[in-house]
Amino acid sequence: MNVNAQCSPNFIFTTLGLPGIYPPNLPIPNIPMTGIADGQLNMPYSETLTLVVLEDTTLDIGFLLPTSVVSAMNLAGISTVMTVGANHVTYDITGLPSNLTFSCDIYNCQYTSGIDGCIEINGTPTQSGTFPIDVNMVINIQIPAIGAIFAGMAVDFPAFSGQQYDLFIDGSAGIDTKGLNQIVMYPNPTTDKTTLQFEGVKNIKVYDNIGRIAFARTNIENNLELSKNSLGRGCFIVEFTDKNSIQRKNLIIH
Repeated sequence: MNVNAQCSPNFIFTTLGLPGIYPPNLPIPNIPMTGIADGQLNMPYSETLTLVVLEDTTLDIGFLLPTSVVSAMNLAGISTVMTVGANHVTYDITGLPSNLTFSCDIYNCQYTSGIDGCIEINGTPTQSGTFPIDVNMVINIQIPAIGAIFAGMAVDFPAFSGQQYDLFIDGSAGIDTKGLNQIVMYPNPTTDKTTLQFEGVKNIKVYDNIGRIAFARTNIENNLELSKNSLGRGCFIVEFTDKNSIQRKNLIIH
């Protein structure tokens, strides 16, 4: 059996056109999201990472080649630093606490060069604390032919961490979590208006597709209506925050 994540890449990150794993760990100008959401012990957790897969890169390939090939290149005055194409990239996540797992929207988490994808982390954590999470990458690169010295080949670049996060799982019993995962937004997509329904009081921000704040209200209780007249057409991120949580949902207005 093959299990694929039912996630979608976040358009805010894919439109950047910059290879990487998102959200970023450190702030990027005009990007409203940094890091991953905190979790609560024994409560359902879900987080989506967006993958923008590189197409080519420049690096020193000397350590990937036989010593005899490197010696011949040195004698011929050919640099071992060159631009190589990426055939595919394979992703893996390490450091997750007990009972959290991950899945990709492509089998084996192996993405062809230039393809956007996503990883979904979910489960119900049974450990509390702060967990260093590594999203690791193995890049299969295509080393080109080098004259009569080397015929060229595909080779895996050694695994490395492409992104690091700190995942905090709160183990305290005094936090009210009844409102988590209880946000409803309908209709979505919409051609006119959409209604947001949630429990309790929240602050709401709406970001457009380049990260600008298109709408912001504080201390909204239970429901709110958004309209095409106020936001216009496009793809938006609706962010709900309160003292205990941050949740985000995609909104499409035709």
